[in-house]
Amino acid sequence: MIGKISGIIDFIGSDFVLLDVNGVGYEVYCSTNTLNSLPSPGEQITLFTDLLVRQDLLQLTGFKNLNERSFYRELLTVQGVGMKGALSIVDTIGVTASIRAISMDDWQPFKSAPTIGPKIAQRIVLELKPKISKLLILGGESVDSQTARVQSGKNTESKESEESKKYNREAQIRTEALSALVKLGYSESVAAGVLTQIILESDEPTTESLIKESLQRLSSL
Repeated sequence: MIGKISGIIDFIGSDFVLLDVNGVGYEVYCSTNTLNSLPSPGEQITLFTDLLVRQDLLQLTGFKNLNERSFYRELLTVQGVGMKGALSIVDTIGVTASIRAISMDDWQPFKSAPTIGPKIAQRIVLELKPKISKLLILGGESVDSQTARVQSGKNTESKESEESKKYNREAQIRTEALSALVKLGYSESVAAGVLTQIILESDEPTTESLIKESLQRLSSL
């Protein structure tokens, strides 16, 4: 397994970067966000990688950090989510937003990712929800903060507990707000999507603030 690759950028394509590693060129497929964040050709970079092995194919996929790669691998465990689908979710939705949606049983955001339809979007939530405690760590902190915390000797369980409480609180107020909006006659699927977007944009949302902001946005749809 090739877990990391460091080399000089030789060429940046539409969906891959060609790295020169001691005279050998490696094509590493990346998300659009990752490609856009790369320096110019001639510069050296390091990417965390996942190696796809098939009978007729060896393909490297590169990521800026370990969190993205770990979540990408979790997505690949879901039936129907292939390499392109998993990469598009990491690219268009992001790790943190995806995990929040999963914790709230909200599959709507995943439909915005290319190649992901309603059935697969629902399957992602269904199959990854049981792993939410593990996923919360990926969505709640960066690799750098994980490393610093381990080096300082802090207990990893405390961070996981804090993140779990945060997501549980958000899930509860979202459920309360969604129930109120449905009673007012709004479509559950439409209201759920609006609520998730508001939560992602808010620092400390409350049930009252969610309902108020949702009504404003729903009235303009």
